[in-house]
Amino acid sequence: MDEKERELRQKLAKKLEEARSLAAEGKMTEARAAKDAAQELRNQIDLLVEMRGLDNPGDTDPIHEPENRGDKPDKVMQYRSAFLKSLRNKPLNSEERALIEEAIEEVRAGMQGGVGEDGGLVVPQDIQTMILEYKRQFVSLESYVTVEPVSTRSGSRVIEKNSDITEFTEITELTDLDDMDNPKFKSISYLIKDRGGILPISNTLLQDTDQNLMSYIAKWIGKKSVVTRNKLILALLATKTKVAVADLDAIKKVVNVTLDPSISNNSIILTNQDGFNFLDQLKDADNRAMLQPNPTQPTQKLLFGKPVVVIANRWLPTTGTTTKKAPLIIGDLKETIVLFDRQQYSIASTNVGGKSFGRNTTDVRAIQREDVKIFDDEAIVYGELTIT
Repeated sequence: MDEKERELRQKLAKKLEEARSLAAEGKMTEARAAKDAAQELRNQIDLLVEMRGLDNPGDTDPIHEPENRGDKPDKVMQYRSAFLKSLRNKPLNSEERALIEEAIEEVRAGMQGGVGEDGGLVVPQDIQTMILEYKRQFVSLESYVTVEPVSTRSGSRVIEKNSDITEFTEITELTDLDDMDNPKFKSISYLIKDRGGILPISNTLLQDTDQNLMSYIAKWIGKKSVVTRNKLILALLATKTKVAVADLDAIKKVVNVTLDPSISNNSIILTNQDGFNFLDQLKDADNRAMLQPNPTQPTQKLLFGKPVVVIANRWLPTTGTTTKKAPLIIGDLKETIVLFDRQQYSIASTNVGGKSFGRNTTDVRAIQREDVKIFDDEAIVYGELTIT
């Protein structure tokens, strides 16, 4: 990248920021003018990139017509190929270098995504899309709680307290009305926390096909994300007072009596492998299994019409030594837990920074942002089922 192109890219970043600021202030006419100016700068940059490719006689790859990087499949595939070549430390031609530089400039201009230090590269967007797909394939409690996207690092929500509501008092003609009780509210504050880690990938592994590489990264990061959020949710549920649940009648009483009917209607039964195994062996008077398959989801079981969700023992352990007690969480988790999701995945990689150079690896760093809070602590009962 020569000095002229660098100067144009800096002007582009400033002009884009100006357009965003004007749009945020409601000055749409000025914002459109700034956007048009930014587009003209982008056209100049694309022309310089094309000319640089023509000036390099060592490149044998065909030169494609430059175009704005966006959702067009051919451009996405070109960038993905360039990214993977860089990840493997293979030489890039001029157009591939331009694609990587363009992506980094866009990320810097928008102040989002992730650019790793010491040789870090912007990871293609489709890795993040694949992560979301794999998260849905893993047992995730995120789908059972309320997820609220937020755009700030901290904030609060005001909710109505679950208090007793009294009836109207009887009045007689020409008499003053008494004051009635008023609704009660409470505030829930959240503070987004960053969580993440580094995945070292052997450079030998990078000799596999591109798709194998992308799937490997996406699967691992997706599972880590699910495990992280599951642990946060389970830790919050564990703060509830434990209640002994002796048998099926006790479970039925929780569903029918302890929980408010509006909560019970949407409740689930969350347990671990030991608890599920115990429930799965129970029979009624006619020797029929108490757990019945869900007609809409054959792989899921129902107890008293409530879905039974199973988490591995290692994440939701059974307690006790001589007397084993399996967790049996009954209630509506969407009313119990709110997950404030900052909706920002930051993914970056490097093969020269940190420990990657010494151990011959390419290190991929992933960071996610969230906070988890109790919404209604009366919406669940944390039961303990004696299984031995």
